Amino acid sequence: MHELDKARRVLETQLTEQRAQIEELEDEVQASEDAKLRLEVNMQAMKAQLERDLQTKDEQHEEGKRSLVRQVCFCICFLKTDLKCCIDKHRKRNFLIFWTLTFH
Repeated sequence: MHELDKARRVLETQLTEQRAQIEELEDEVQASEDAKLRLEVNMQAMKAQLERDLQTKDEQHEEGKRSLVRQVCFCICFLKTDLKCCIDKHRKRNFLIFWTLTFH
């Protein structure tokens, strides 16, 4: 009987130790799951921020393109006007040369 009590106490001690280990493992699993959830939330936040940053960059690039197109259009208009003035000056000069040669 004494040995049965001793064996029972040993088994109860082992059971208590194993329950403590199980509880520690459950705590570790819960901590891991919490960490995983935090990582997922942080990843989603980072992804959303990255998408916002990319959208902002895209908008800035589009605005830059529009600005360059406006500048090119302005330059083309200026060059057309300047070319027209040059052509008009040459026509007048040629007309004056022709008139001078013809009527003098």
